[in-house]
Amino acid sequence: MNRIATEDNRLRSRRSEMVLCITHSDRPVEADRCDANALQSRYTRPGRLPPTVPFRSLPHARTATPYGGAISVWDVGGSDFQDVALLAILRPRGYKPQHVIWHGDRLWVLGTELIEVYDESLRREALIEDNWLAGAHTIAPIDDDTLAVSASASDSVLMVDRRAMKVVDRFRIPDGVYGHNFDLRHDDSVVEHYVPNDLQLAHFNCAWPWRGGVLTTALIPGAIGFFDRSGSYRELLSGFVGAHGARVNPETDRIYFCDSCAGTLNVLGPDLEIEFSYRAGSRWLHDAVHLSGEVFALAVSDRNVVQVANIHSGEILCKIDGSELGCSTQFLAFGR
Repeated sequence: MNRIATEDNRLRSRRSEMVLCITHSDRPVEADRCDANALQSRYTRPGRLPPTVPFRSLPHARTATPYGGAISVWDVGGSDFQDVALLAILRPRGYKPQHVIWHGDRLWVLGTELIEVYDESLRREALIEDNWLAGAHTIAPIDDDTLAVSASASDSVLMVDRRAMKVVDRFRIPDGVYGHNFDLRHDDSVVEHYVPNDLQLAHFNCAWPWRGGVLTTALIPGAIGFFDRSGSYRELLSGFVGAHGARVNPETDRIYFCDSCAGTLNVLGPDLEIEFSYRAGSRWLHDAVHLSGEVFALAVSDRNVVQVANIHSGEILCKIDGSELGCSTQFLAFGR
């Protein structure tokens, strides 16, 4: 890990208990590929599935994800969210960072094919790898002992034991729900043989704790789904091709997610219908995370900024420019 800049050696030396973590990608947003019609056409074309190529002919994951990226960690200060302070800028060596969380006094860095765990002084404590850990997108604590990782290349959610520092369970989308591609066994490595987007079933891009199981977002069918702890899957909502980041507001127990192509943050009501939408003025709203009350941070990737906004009043409280860290802002995390 290359530490480009830090306010202090220890992330503990911050004003508040809560930090905002942002990942930045060296890949720019390609506007012509972000249109909902383009995505729908791409994933519904005849003959896409089942694949016509054998699994073991697929190349290594690094050939499919050649981009790098950076991480920034921010102290959001007081309750007005207008006085943010940079704590650290980090650039991993040899892989692209996808999502970063501060959990259990550790910085969990999720790369496209691995997880690195750092202490508060940014010394690496663990490296976690797994055959199905490829095309990883998000990581989130499910309970005191377990974290869930969304892995798009294996169309799965991986359960990571926080103490053993390894993957201990795998939930894959059942065959037939969104088609069929490959009969993956646990010893089949999607790192060595990467399943690209166009051959994936769901493209899970978020996993989040909800009602004892895991809430998921699937980009290809534009679906919000749910795995119970036995691994059984059911679809809750669909029709939002390109959707990202289904999470739960802990203050209201309401699910929210980004309709990325429309540039809207949607909040669901108790019947899982859209109760409220906030328009971010974005052609590709990659992610959003609840901060407090009506305040959310939003990764407006096409403008390469994170904007902190009151989604009901529409007031933009602050903007974090990502232009010095990459070509687009990606995933967000907020926590202690």
